[in-house]
Amino acid sequence: MNEIKKAFKKITPHRLDEIKEELKYRDENIVVETKKKKRHYLFAVPVAAVCMAMVLMLLPSTHAVETVVGLDVNPSVELNLDNDYKIVEVKTNNEDGKKIVGDMNLKGSDIEVGVNALIGAMLKEGYIDELKNSLLISVTGDNEQENEKLREQLSLNIDELLKASDINGSIVSQTISDKDIEALAKQYQISVGKAEIIQQLVSKNSLYTFDSLKNLSIHELNLLLQSNQVDQVSITGNASESGYIGKEKAQQIALTDANVSNPEMAKVEMDYDDGVMIYEVEFYKNQVEYDYEINATTGAIVKKEKDNEHSTQSSSQSTQQNQTTSSSNNQISQEQAKSIAKNHAGVSTVSQEKMEKDYDDGIYEYEYEFVSGNYKYEYKINGTTGSILKHEKEYVGQVKINHNDAKQKAFQHAGVSSSNVYDVDVELDDHHYEVSFKSGHYEYEYEISAENGSILSHEKDYDD
Repeated sequence: MNEIKKAFKKITPHRLDEIKEELKYRDENIVVETKKKKRHYLFAVPVAAVCMAMVLMLLPSTHAVETVVGLDVNPSVELNLDNDYKIVEVKTNNEDGKKIVGDMNLKGSDIEVGVNALIGAMLKEGYIDELKNSLLISVTGDNEQENEKLREQLSLNIDELLKASDINGSIVSQTISDKDIEALAKQYQISVGKAEIIQQLVSKNSLYTFDSLKNLSIHELNLLLQSNQVDQVSITGNASESGYIGKEKAQQIALTDANVSNPEMAKVEMDYDDGVMIYEVEFYKNQVEYDYEINATTGAIVKKEKDNEHSTQSSSQSTQQNQTTSSSNNQISQEQAKSIAKNHAGVSTVSQEKMEKDYDDGIYEYEYEFVSGNYKYEYKINGTTGSILKHEKEYVGQVKINHNDAKQKAFQHAGVSSSNVYDVDVELDDHHYEVSFKSGHYEYEYEISAENGSILSHEKDYDD
């Protein structure tokens, strides 16, 4: 009781009386008082049976585990719950988790009480602060609808606790239904929740591997999640970059080194490469592309590239290009290209967006694909003038799942891990996604319903 009281003192003083009252009877022994009765041999067996049933009803129940809630910061703790959301067992996945749990006996407590106590202890010990403001909640169980409700409620509760401690937290939350993730977690000796996050990142970015990401903190993984826009997780707030040089400083370092001013900025994003958190800085100037990798902690230039192969054209090609682009050396941004396409299509709300920038026949082009209503739109836009070079509109029916959902459905059915696949391609066609990929010595092709995610067809061929 003293330990829980200390954990709550700072952040939830208004809840202490309620929590104490709830925990007061958790370990109370139940005594059944019996009185001597006159002997009625005819009813002896029924009466004994009724008494036994009453005793069993009064004794503490031993509910089976229905749901598992994982909390990961650096401390990693799992709470096993029964169907009443009472804590059946507390498991710790690392030494920091053991430190946080300490002597607290949370068995029999409501999930809200247990989570509040653990978050309070993490705040007290400095595991969550303004520099490292990320926390991961993972809910695993058979009832997906109830899991989603619990995920949302826990996320809201924890956000309130952090704000009460003057911390603008970034809470990553997810529900997990993939049973295979437990094997990956065991293989890499990390929590199931962290393994699921890494799997999503690996499937989103082919440059990542489990081995390269397994030792990252939840805060570092959150920074990568926000750069890679993973769909399967919910993120509230922004992961703090206060412990790093920041995007503006990284951009300035790259521009100063390149001796470039007023470029078209393509992106400045947090990334991870060769064991170091970096900022990827990409920009264009006078048809030349610049790519920089800046150490996110020290500001040192890790890598830089200058792609000017297209400027070494023949004089006739250069003359033709200069005539084409003489009106303007400034290129339109991605957001401008999107706006041009959506205005032309006459739509405002879109989903399933895919944007690529390429260099073709002496000019930069944006290739933009999106879905609105029951149609898929594809646009090719001149990156300098903003003129529409090509556009298509195709009926695809109701689209309720995204590219990544379709891909994961195919991986799951094929029995392969996203970390072991390559040459992945996902295209939205009439009412379905066409998903193709390779794993091991095999090539797989799937058609996945865009409306409900069902598998319409699949093939598996030996890859020579």
